[in-house]
Amino acid sequence: MRFKLITVFTFISIISLSAQTVVQWTDSTVIASTTLPITAPRIAFLGDGTPLVTWGTSGNPARIWCSRYENNAFTTPVSVVQSAMQPALYGFGGYDVAVSGNQVFVVFEQTQQGILLTTSMDGGLTFNPPVTVQGAVSGGANTLASIVIDGTGNPVISYILDKGGATYQVKRSSDGGQTFLDAVIGNAPSPGGVVCECCTSDMLASGDSIWMIYRNNNQNLRDIWVSRSTDLATTFDSATDVDSTDWVLNFCPIAGPQMARAGDSLVTVWTSGASGKGRIYMSTLHAGTMQFGDQLAFPAQVDQNVQSQPDITASGDTIGLVFVEKSREIYFHYSTNGSMPLPSQSTLFKDGTHTLQYPAINFRNGVFHLVYADPTSDKVLYRRGVITQSSAIKEPAQPISFELFPNPSNGITTVKTAGEAIQSYRITDVQGKLIQFWETVPRDNININLEGNPDGLYFIHLKIQDGWHQARLLKY
Repeated sequence: MRFKLITVFTFISIISLSAQTVVQWTDSTVIASTTLPITAPRIAFLGDGTPLVTWGTSGNPARIWCSRYENNAFTTPVSVVQSAMQPALYGFGGYDVAVSGNQVFVVFEQTQQGILLTTSMDGGLTFNPPVTVQGAVSGGANTLASIVIDGTGNPVISYILDKGGATYQVKRSSDGGQTFLDAVIGNAPSPGGVVCECCTSDMLASGDSIWMIYRNNNQNLRDIWVSRSTDLATTFDSATDVDSTDWVLNFCPIAGPQMARAGDSLVTVWTSGASGKGRIYMSTLHAGTMQFGDQLAFPAQVDQNVQSQPDITASGDTIGLVFVEKSREIYFHYSTNGSMPLPSQSTLFKDGTHTLQYPAINFRNGVFHLVYADPTSDKVLYRRGVITQSSAIKEPAQPISFELFPNPSNGITTVKTAGEAIQSYRITDVQGKLIQFWETVPRDNININLEGNPDGLYFIHLKIQDGWHQARLLKY
C-alpha cells in the first residue's frame, strides 16, 4: 500500500570555523568538438547568471567562438567575428572577453592590422562588426590585448605595443566601445620602462580605479607587478612588485599573470622559474594602499614536474585556483577562509593519456565553473563544482516557509515558497553526490524532475535571499 505523507522542513546549518568544506564536481560536459587547435577558453557570466564560454580555433580561417549554458546544455557555438577578418590566436590566448549585463565585449588582434573590438548586445547570440581600438603601427606591432569593464560600464583595453621595447598601452572608451581615448602607458610606474613582449596582462576595475597586472622586464628581471589608475585609466601613478622570486631571464617565458578581487585584497597568481623549475605562486596586495601582503608557493606533486597556466577567481573569502601540472593534468585548489594560507583542499583532473590544457575558472553563487581544453580528444570541456558545508556561504538567519508537493513523489515535485524568490537550487543524494544544479530566474516556485533517477532519499538545497535552505524529498 502506497501512502502520501507530507514531510516538509528547513534547517540552518551551524558550521564551526574549523569545519571542512567540500567541492562536489559534476562530470565533464562537452561544449564543442573540433579538429582544429584550441585557443584558451574563457568563462564569464551574463547579468542573469547564465555562464558564457568563449574559445578560439586556429587554422584557416581562425575563429573565436561563443556558447551559452542554457537548459542544462550549451547552445550551438556562434562565430564572434562574422567577417572575413581573422584574429591572430595563440594557444595561451590572443583574445579576451568581458561582460556587462547582457553586453559581451571581445577584444582581439588582427595580424598587421592592430587591435579590434566586437560587441554583442544580446548576450552572445549575435555580434556586431569589429571597431578599431588601435590601428597598425609602422615598424612595430600591437598584440595580446585584455579587457575590463570600468565602473561606468565602459570597456578599458590594454595591449602590448612592441616597437623598440614593449610597453602596455591602455585605452578607455566613454561611449560603450564605439571609440577610444588616447592611449596611456599602464606600466609607467614600474622600473625599467618595458614589459615582457609576449606575456599577457589582466585587469580589474572598481569605481574609478583600474588595476593591471603584468610581467615587468627590468634588465631581464621579470617580476610580476600591479599598477593602478584612480582616474578611469587617465593616468597610472602607482605600482607594486608582488613577486619576490626575482626571476632573471633573457627571453620572454610566455607566462602571463592573473588576479582576482577578494574583499580588500587583490589575489594574484603567476608562474616563476626562479627556483630552476616552473612553479605557481600566489600573493596578496591591498587594493587601496597597494601594499604587498603575503606570498605562497604551490609545491609540485613530483619534484621534476613543471607547473603552468594558472587562473584564479574570488568572491569574499572564497578563492579558487587552477593550474596545469605534468603538462597534462589540472589541479584545483580552494579556500573559503581567505587567501593565506590557501588550504590543501584540492581536486585533480586527469584523463588517462589525454592532455588537459588552458584551464579557466570563475565563481558565482557558491559554484565554481571550470572550462578547459582536451586537444587529445579535440574538445572544449566544462565542469561545475558546488561548495557544500561552506562557511563562506551566508547561512539564513530565520527559517523560510516553503512546501514540497507531493512528497513522497514518483519523480516530479513542485517547490513553492511563501513569497521568497528562489535564486538557484541543487539536488544531492544521501551520499552527497551532486545530481542536479540550476541557476534560475528568481521566482517563488519551481518544478523538479527526478524521473530518471533511482528511488530513494534526496536533499533539495534552495538558495533564497538570506542563504541556503534544505529539505528532504523521498522518491518512490
